[in-house]
Amino acid sequence: MADVNKQQDQDLRFRCADVGDKNCKWEARGRNEDDIMQQAEQHGREKHNLHMDDNMRQKVRGAIQRKAA
Repeated sequence: MADVNKQQDQDLRFRCADVGDKNCKWEARGRNEDDIMQQAEQHGREKHNLHMDDNMRQKVRGAIQRKAA
C-alpha cells in the first residue's frame, strides 16, 4: 500500500526545460498543480532570477505532465 501512496504523491511532473532554459535539467514532481507551481516559482526565482507573471504561469501549467502509471 505504501508504494501506491508514494506513486500518487508524485504523479505530476514539470521540467524547466519545457518552458525556459533548454539546458536546465531541473524537474518538479507533486500531487497537484499547486505543488508544482510553488516549486516552479521558487526555482525560477532562485536559479533564473525570474519572477513569474500570469503568462509564464500559464506556460508552466500547460507543461505539467501526468506520469504514466
